[in-house]
Amino acid sequence: MLSIHQSQFLSWSPLYYKVLRSDHFIVLDHVQFQKNGVQNRNLIKTPQGELWITIPVKHHEMETPINEILIYNVSVYDKILKTIESNYKKSIYYTDVYKIVYDILSKKIENLHDLNNSLFLSMLNILESNTNILYSSQMNPSSKKDDLVIELIKKSGDNEYLSGSGALAYMDLEKFRKENIKVYVSKFNYLPYKQLWENKIGFIKNLSILDLVINDIDNAKKYLLNNGNLTRVI
Repeated sequence: MLSIHQSQFLSWSPLYYKVLRSDHFIVLDHVQFQKNGVQNRNLIKTPQGELWITIPVKHHEMETPINEILIYNVSVYDKILKTIESNYKKSIYYTDVYKIVYDILSKKIENLHDLNNSLFLSMLNILESNTNILYSSQMNPSSKKDDLVIELIKKSGDNEYLSGSGALAYMDLEKFRKENIKVYVSKFNYLPYKQLWENKIGFIKNLSILDLVINDIDNAKKYLLNNGNLTRVI
């Protein structure tokens, strides 16, 4: 089974569920950068609630692909590390996870995709994932939208595609049926896991994977696999 998703900054749990359930995962790094998306920002938890942590990027042309986006000022890494420290230093696994993130951010990586990918692979290592990671930019695709997905699936040699539920409304399933591609949809249900400040502000979902692993690294993989499900569409 294959899943595909754009390069993102410390993405949320549902994406990692898809990766864990896939034999192959393609990082879509050659497509256009999306302003105000989660390719360069994500949510963490603070005593006041959720907070965006953002990687500012340099001005870019409309069609600039993600893997060519440069970071505006790498000194922002110091601020992000301080934000993580101030909000998570009381987490059970703070020391272990903070070191992993620190080691990556301290390299002052200037390319956004390279940064995202380093963090992505480090989280997969924590989750003990065996999924084969591929990159669309290395597969030389020429199509767009559904045709792009189908082209990447065929180039990977797979014939089962795992989509997020949100993408289903935009997919032309007949195209996949004609190519004999089985399509599955993933759904993730956020059951509460241990978080900081639960008595004060309760459980918050839709946070970066950072929040899960820094609070419960030992059970993170089990949590992800137990809280998602797949449904075959065609």
